[in-house]
Amino acid sequence: MNKQNNNNNLHVFSGKLIYDQDNNYILHSPTQVTNITTILKKIYCWYSNEINIRILKGCKILFNEHGRLLTKLDSKYGISSYHVNGLDLECVMFFNVGEDLYIEISNSVLDEIEGLGVEYIDGKN
Repeated sequence: MNKQNNNNNLHVFSGKLIYDQDNNYILHSPTQVTNITTILKKIYCWYSNEINIRILKGCKILFNEHGRLLTKLDSKYGISSYHVNGLDLECVMFFNVGEDLYIEISNSVLDEIEGLGVEYIDGKN
């Protein structure tokens, strides 16, 4: 499910989180497939990488931060991951692969970004 609130550029996605062979985090729902990694990459590379993101599993809040979306490189393993306010967003997603999640993402320019990474299963966009 993808809901959009035009007042604050809030986009809501839900489904089962999958980590694919291309290192992407994908949300699968009965009606759409959403590439969360594509959304994060586009926000990170955009001129405003300020993000408000909340991830819920059922009623439990797994991640709830507002700040700049940054990447940090783990010098020991050479792995880069997304962080907001010093908290490892990618770690939260990785340890919840296979779970049904509800992800809210808000960014001041989210509506300007073409191709958010959402594919509708019924063929409608």
